[in-house]
Amino acid sequence: MSDIISFSIPGEIAFGIDAVLKLGDIIKQHGNKAIVITESIFYEYKIVGQIEKLLKSFNIDFLIYDEINQDSGSEDIANISILARTARVDVIIGLGGQKTLNIAKAVGLFTPQEKSFYYYLKHKEELDTKIPVILLPTTLRDYFALSNSIYYKDQEIGFSRIFEHPKLFADYVIFDPVLTADIPKGILILMLIEMLGFAIDSILSSRATIFTDTLLYKTIETINKNFTRIIDFPDDLDVRKDICLCGLFLMFAGRITGFGLLQSMTLSINSYLKVPKLSLVVPLIPHITEFLVQVAPEKFLKIANCLDLDTKAGTIIENALKVPEYFQILADNYKLPSRLSDFGVVKEILYKLADHTTNFPFYQNLPRIISKDDLYSILYASL
Repeated sequence: MSDIISFSIPGEIAFGIDAVLKLGDIIKQHGNKAIVITESIFYEYKIVGQIEKLLKSFNIDFLIYDEINQDSGSEDIANISILARTARVDVIIGLGGQKTLNIAKAVGLFTPQEKSFYYYLKHKEELDTKIPVILLPTTLRDYFALSNSIYYKDQEIGFSRIFEHPKLFADYVIFDPVLTADIPKGILILMLIEMLGFAIDSILSSRATIFTDTLLYKTIETINKNFTRIIDFPDDLDVRKDICLCGLFLMFAGRITGFGLLQSMTLSINSYLKVPKLSLVVPLIPHITEFLVQVAPEKFLKIANCLDLDTKAGTIIENALKVPEYFQILADNYKLPSRLSDFGVVKEILYKLADHTTNFPFYQNLPRIISKDDLYSILYASL
């Protein structure tokens, strides 16, 4: 862990109940016309209607692109950038989950440019300007919101890619727990487990600092303490606010330390087999943590204590190994698919998945060198 803490977050963050009401004032600082990038399902949840009403109350001219779906990617970024440029919008608004927010960040960077999206992917040094981007998360977390990177589907080759650029950041993140109120129970359970998994992933990063570790240990403790409460009482805004605050801490982690093996593996399998990232954490996290226990046993002991596991007896390693057991128990208790084979993964492609895992930059954040044979072993154990 580094003894020096150094980071910058160029974007402004508004967090809390009804924080979304700041949207109109923020837009007015930059102009009078916006494009909202979102998914059609948010009409059903009445979230789009709420945003429309808010924008109209400030006399803000706007258009809505509501065609983001699970297959969206590079073509959407290119097309929305052209639409926004033609409409001469002053602000880009991303309303939705991680895919939508990643696309919105990219649109903010590519809209002012004269050449095509694909041209600038190969000439990043020519990207010298952007227009303001406002992100409105509708889930409990977003790992890329504050970072200078996005992941997106390259629709020319069918695989997911990471794109990084110093200007690829959100100018504003408005994180209002009220906007996260319509998450189905099954998705909510997976999301909580994912947040725990990525908190551990970041704690184990070679770029971890005492600042991020402090936030992330608190994240693990808070999610564990409120796990059943938010599932049983999803309308409890106080609990939801606490969980969303954990999501904000994970945003900081994404900016400062990045993530590691879990993020790399989920992106690899999602890219290669199109299995939803959210579903992949449950099969992977017990085996990733079991493999890494020997690398950072003291950190795993702290994680075990944050999970309120009994660590009074036994060795450090024995108590650290209770962390992977915790995730397996969660999967059993909630009857979640806990094997990669449940999602169509077969032994014959594991080496390809291991190789693909090393293509993501998070792989460079691992606490020690992990070979492709090691990656294969983890994937095989998860099968």
